Amino acid sequence: MAIFAREIIGRDVVDSHLERLGELRDLVFDSPTGTIIALKVAIEADIDPSKLPWELADGFVQIPIDDISRVAAKIHLKR
Repeated sequence: MAIFAREIIGRDVVDSHLERLGELRDLVFDSPTGTIIALKVAIEADIDPSKLPWELADGFVQIPIDDISRVAAKIHLKR
């Protein structure tokens, strides 16, 4: 079953303990292959982005696709 970007944008992103990290705002694609390489997440206001292991760019945390465990009603991280 195919999933379209518009179906997952806005979903909660949760860590391995089901604590909310933020909300999915955008996807990053590899132009030559068209594959998704990262998710752009607007993190919760009470989370210090400098304590996270991911890059902060343009106000969003960019999470590599390899750190995603699964996509369901929420997007689950491996950590």
